[in-house]
Amino acid sequence: MRRFLQLLRAICLAVGLYPAAAPSAEEAYRLAPGDRITVTVFGQPEMSGNVLVDDAGTISIPPAAPIEVKNLTVFESQKRIGDQLLAEGILRAPSIGVRIAELRPLSVLGDVRLPGAYPFRYGSTTQSAVALAGGFGPGEALRHTAVADYLLAEERVRQLTVQKRTMIVRKARLEAQQNGLDSFSPPDLGDAAYDKDIAEIIANEQDVFQAQAAILRGQLDLLRSQKPLLNEQIDANREQGSAGKKQLDVIRQQVDRYGSLVKQGLGTQNNDFQYRILEANQEAAIWRLLSDVSRLQVEAGNLDVKIKEVEGTFKRQVATELQQTRDRLNELEITLPAAARIRDVKLQYAGGAAGDGVRHVIKITRTRNGRSVVLDADETTPVEPGDVIDVRNEISSVLPRDEAAVAPPRSASSRTEQVRDREVAGPIAR
Repeated sequence: MRRFLQLLRAICLAVGLYPAAAPSAEEAYRLAPGDRITVTVFGQPEMSGNVLVDDAGTISIPPAAPIEVKNLTVFESQKRIGDQLLAEGILRAPSIGVRIAELRPLSVLGDVRLPGAYPFRYGSTTQSAVALAGGFGPGEALRHTAVADYLLAEERVRQLTVQKRTMIVRKARLEAQQNGLDSFSPPDLGDAAYDKDIAEIIANEQDVFQAQAAILRGQLDLLRSQKPLLNEQIDANREQGSAGKKQLDVIRQQVDRYGSLVKQGLGTQNNDFQYRILEANQEAAIWRLLSDVSRLQVEAGNLDVKIKEVEGTFKRQVATELQQTRDRLNELEITLPAAARIRDVKLQYAGGAAGDGVRHVIKITRTRNGRSVVLDADETTPVEPGDVIDVRNEISSVLPRDEAAVAPPRSASSRTEQVRDREVAGPIAR
């Protein structure tokens, strides 16, 4: 009977140690946290079953204390469990069988349709792991949302790009107006200078430059045209005043002669009174002419003041608009690159649904000797239990025409001849 029990125990141990389909890779595999093993304690069903290797690398087989199996093979763990059960006096002759029930799962993250944890199978590669996660790219609903988000982000980048280019050209126009120049040269915007949008922007600013120059010129010409008329009136009044003074001298001589006749009794008081009235009227007329001369001189001086006011008002408006343009341009220098980065992120989420040129970048985070290392991988790279596979989609080309808008404009000295031909020619009256 005793020999029979020993034989039966040896058969059970052999079954536990050498499962029928156990691959050699499994025999050499070393246990780690996250693995699940099946422990069979012969004659002790309450101590047998599937157990998980916890974060500390131990397993629990009550009533024994936690048993450390981290970095042990299946055979080494069998011996470790049997030795501990014997050492603690739980069993006098323990027969232990251990096999791997489930290896540490693979974690697939990033740009896959169903990110999550998946069972490890021997011979797995990154491609098979991604296949378990539904393949590259986001899920159908998420992909449609990502494409819509990308299109909105791209439209925002386009609007901000147009705004920035407009502000750059407007700034050049306002600076020319502030300096009283007769024309302005749009700054070099690189390849974008030949784009339809920038050509339209330059044409609009040229129209504004010419229109404002014409308005200012018209106002100044109108005011200046009044001054010669005033000067003519002043000269005419002065001539009339001179003639009036001569007439006044004649009238006064006549008054003096007639006064002598009155004293001699040769003239009447009534005629003398009429002559004196005529003298007074002539003096009044002369004073009115002198008053008109003074008034016209004041009006001529006011015209000079109005001309200065029109020029000053125009320059203040230009200075205010220039400051607002500079402030807006400074905002766009911050907003546009941020919007472009957001657009690129949206494009990453959109993945292959947004266009061609998607490249899959795969990184594997693997634990070696208790330390995590990050490895570059491709779709054929073999994976190991517990690997964390991070998949990212990269776009090889992302709207290169926007780079000119994000970069600062080049100086006017580097402009091409085609841009020079678009310069505005419209003199501003100074």
